[in-house]
Amino acid sequence: MSAPAPAMTRTGPTEAARSRPAAFLAALRISRREIWRARARSALIIVMIGLPVLAVTAALTVSATRDIRVDERLTMELGAADARLKDTGSAVPVRQTVDGEDWTPRDDGTRRPRSQAEIQTLLGPGWRAIPMSRTFSEYRTNAAHSEVMAWEVDLRDPLTAGMLPLLRGRYPRSADEVAVTASVQAAVGTTIRYGRGDTPRRVVGTVAEQPVGFRRAVIGLPGSLLPASSTGTDGIYWLVDAPSPVSWKETLRLNKAGMTVLSPAVLGDPPEEGNDPGQAVRQLGDRYTVGGVLAVVPGILLVVIEVALLAGPAFAVGVRRRRRELALLSAQGGSARHLKLVVLADGLTLGSIGAALGVAGGIGVAGAIVPFIGSWPAGELGPFDVPAGQVALVAALGMLSGVAAAVVPAVQAARTDAAAALSGRRAGARDRAGRPLPGLVLLVMGAAVMVYGVWTTDWVIHLGGVLGLLGLTLVTPRLVQLAARPAGRLPLPFRLAVRDASRNRGRTAPAIVAVLAAAAAFSTVSVGVTSSRELAWRMNAAYDPYPPGTLAVYGDDVTEESWRKIRPIVERTLPGVPLLEAYHSVDEDGRSVVLQWRGRVCEGCGTMTGPLGDLPVGGPDLLRFLMGRADPAAEAALAQGKAVIFNPQAVRGGEIRLSAWSPGSGAQTERTGSVHAVAATVLGPSLVLGVLPVSAITELGFTPRLSHLMVDPAVTRVSPAQEQRLSGPVRAVTLAVAVRLGNSSDNGSLISIMWVMAALSSLVVLGGTFAAVGLAAADARPDLGTLTAVGARPGTRRLTVAGHAMFIAGLGVPLGLLIGLLPGAAMAGQMGVKREHFPMVGLNGVPFESIGAVLSVPWPVLVAVGIGLPLLAALAAGAFTRTRVTLTRRVT
Repeated sequence: MSAPAPAMTRTGPTEAARSRPAAFLAALRISRREIWRARARSALIIVMIGLPVLAVTAALTVSATRDIRVDERLTMELGAADARLKDTGSAVPVRQTVDGEDWTPRDDGTRRPRSQAEIQTLLGPGWRAIPMSRTFSEYRTNAAHSEVMAWEVDLRDPLTAGMLPLLRGRYPRSADEVAVTASVQAAVGTTIRYGRGDTPRRVVGTVAEQPVGFRRAVIGLPGSLLPASSTGTDGIYWLVDAPSPVSWKETLRLNKAGMTVLSPAVLGDPPEEGNDPGQAVRQLGDRYTVGGVLAVVPGILLVVIEVALLAGPAFAVGVRRRRRELALLSAQGGSARHLKLVVLADGLTLGSIGAALGVAGGIGVAGAIVPFIGSWPAGELGPFDVPAGQVALVAALGMLSGVAAAVVPAVQAARTDAAAALSGRRAGARDRAGRPLPGLVLLVMGAAVMVYGVWTTDWVIHLGGVLGLLGLTLVTPRLVQLAARPAGRLPLPFRLAVRDASRNRGRTAPAIVAVLAAAAAFSTVSVGVTSSRELAWRMNAAYDPYPPGTLAVYGDDVTEESWRKIRPIVERTLPGVPLLEAYHSVDEDGRSVVLQWRGRVCEGCGTMTGPLGDLPVGGPDLLRFLMGRADPAAEAALAQGKAVIFNPQAVRGGEIRLSAWSPGSGAQTERTGSVHAVAATVLGPSLVLGVLPVSAITELGFTPRLSHLMVDPAVTRVSPAQEQRLSGPVRAVTLAVAVRLGNSSDNGSLISIMWVMAALSSLVVLGGTFAAVGLAAADARPDLGTLTAVGARPGTRRLTVAGHAMFIAGLGVPLGLLIGLLPGAAMAGQMGVKREHFPMVGLNGVPFESIGAVLSVPWPVLVAVGIGLPLLAALAAGAFTRTRVTLTRRVT
C-alpha cells in the first residue's frame, strides 16, 4: 500500500502580504547598490528629475515671497497703530471681510464723510485717531510726467512709524512740502508741479516705496494735496490708537456705523465666515475652486509625462546593462513581479533623491535671489516665505515622475530571457511597434477635445494636449519603424544610427516624444502669440478712427495760447512733417459743444464713437485721412462748405439735421440746426459720422477751436521713441493735452514670452537629444568597438553619433512643430469665439462684424527652428563625441 501523499501547503493571504514588504525592502537595497555602481547614469536621471523640481520650487518660493499677505504688510498699512478704519460712506450698517478690504452692502445710501470730531465721538474716550487719505492724481517735473498716488498723512506722528520709512531728507512740515518715493524722479530740494492746477510743491524727503499697490507716491500733510477730499469717502482712512487690541466685537460695533476695520487682533484670531450676522463676509479668491484645480491638473500631467519621457530611456538602458543581474534574480526564483519591483524601486529611489535635491536647490536658489532683489523696505519683496504645501506637491510630482519613467523599463525587465542573459548573448529585439491603434484613438480624442475647448475654457484645450501626448507616445514607435525603412540608401554611419534607433525603439521613441512635446509647446505658444498680436492689431484698426500708426496730439480743453506753444514743439520734434488739423465747436461761453445726428443707426443695436467725436471739423486733408482714400467729389463738396456724411440715411433733402449741446452746462440745453451735406461711402464701419467744414460751425453760431494735430502714417511713420521725445515737452505746456501713437504697441511682452519659450524648448530638445544619444552610444559600445576593430576611422564614430542626434531631433522637432499648430489654432479660435457680444455698428450704419478667430502662423520662425535645431543637435553631438574606443569581447 502506497504511502499517503503529503498534504499540499498553500501560502495564505497573510503570508503573501508579509512577503511584499520584504520584497520591496530587498528591491530598495538592490536599487541603492545599483545607483552607486552606475553613478553617471544615475546622476543623469537625478538631474532630469531634479531640474524641473528645482525650477518650479524656486519660482514658487520667490512668488510666495513677492506675494505679501495682509498679515505680512501690517506695518505698511497701519504703521504703529492698533487698527485702521475706512469710512465707506454707507448710511446703513455694513458687514466686512476679516481684513476689511471688502464689505457689503456697497450701495445702500451714502452720507458725507465724518469729521475728526465725529470719529472721536464714535470711538469713545481713550482712543486717538489721525486722518489718512489716498487718491490718484498726477505730477510733472522737468524730466517726467505721470500719474501718482497722493497720500495725505502726517508722517511725523508716532502712529505712522514704519509705514513709509524715510530714506533721505525729512518728512513734510508744512502744506507746501511733500515727500516722494524714488520712482517720482524728484530729488530732495527740487520742486514738482502737482495736480491739474500745476501747484508747486517742494520735495523735502524721499521715502521707501510700498511694494503693494501704486508705487509712485507723493505724501503731504492732511489738507495739502486733496482739498476736495471732504466731498467723498473714497480713500478716506483713520489710524487709531486704542487702549486695548481692537477685537472682532469692536469691529462689529464700528461696522454698524458704516466703518470697516483692519486690526492685527482680528487677523490673529479671525472670526467665522458666513452669511449670518456677527460672521465675517467670505473672502473672495482664497478658496480652491473646481475650475482652478481643473486648470492646473492638465499642466501637471504634461510636466510629469515630459519628465518621464526624458528619463525613461536612461532607465531602459539601465535595464539592458543589468540583464545579467536580473537574470540571476529570475534564476533564483524571482518572479516577473519581483523584477518589475526592482526597476520601479530604481525610479522611486532616484525620483526621491532628485525631488529632494531639487527642492533643496530650489529653496537655495530662491534664498539667493531674495536678498539680491531685497525685502521691504530695502526692496520689493516680503519676508522669505516657502509655500510648504505647494513645494511638497512638487516633490511628490518629482517622485511620481521617477516612478512613471521606470514603468515601461520595468515591464521590459519582467520579460528578461534568463538563459540568454546568463550566457552573454543578446536577446532578440522584439518587433513591437507600439500600439498604434489605441494611440490613434487617443490622438483623435485629443484633437476633438481641443476643438471643443475653443468654445469652453483653456483647461479643456490642455486636457486635449494630454490625451494627444499619450496618443503620440503609443504611436511614435511605429513612426520610428516607418522612418527607418529608407535607411538602406543612407551612407554607412547614418544607416547604422537609424537602424540602431529602430532596433531599440523602447529607448528611441520616448526621447523623440519628449523632443516632439517640447517643439509642440513652442509651436503652440508661437501661434498663440502671433495670433494674439494679429487679433489685437485688427481690433485696434477696426475700433479706432485713426489708421494704425497715427500720431495724435489732442485735447478738447486746450486753450489757443497753449496750442501756439505746442505746435512749434511738434514741428521741432518732427521737422518737415505735415500736420493734419481737426477742430471742435465751442459756444459763446467757451464750453465744448457736441454736435450729433439724432437719427437711428439701426434697430436694437449699439453704436460706437471714437476720440474724434461724431463729427470732426476740418478740411480735405482730414477727409482723405478718415476715408483712407481720395474722393474728388467729396473733397470739392467740403471745400464748398458742405458736410460730407458717411451714413446716407442721415442726409435728407441735401441737408443733415444736427443737435448741439454742452456736456458741462448743467441743464444741457440743446439747439438744433441744419447743414448742407452730401453722402460719401466709407468701406467698413466708421467711428465718425462724417466731416464738417469749418464754415459750417460758424453758420451754426459756434466757434471752431483746434482739438487735434495728427500725423498721417501714410505720409510719415512716427516711431515710439519720437512719441516719447514729444510727450514730455508737450505735457509740460499743459496737462490737458495728450499724445498718442495709435496702435503702436508691438506687444513686446508677448514676443518676450515666445522667445523665452523658444529658449526653454531648445534646452529640452537638446537635452533630451543628447541624453538619448549618450545612452545610445553607451548601449552600442560593442558595435562601435567592432567598427573600430575592422578599420573604421574616428570620423565614422562621430558621424554615427551625429546620425543618432539627427534622427531623434530631425523626426521629433518638425513633427512637434506641426502638431503644435492644432492647440495653437484652438487657443486662437478661443480668443475669437469669446468676442461674440452685443452687436455694434459704426456711425455710418455698417456693423462691426465679429472678427472671430485670427490664425497667424510664424512660418519663418517655425521653419528656422525645424531645420536649425536638428542641425545644431547633430553638430554638437558629433563634435563632443569621444573617438577613443575600448575593445570588448563579444560572445555569440
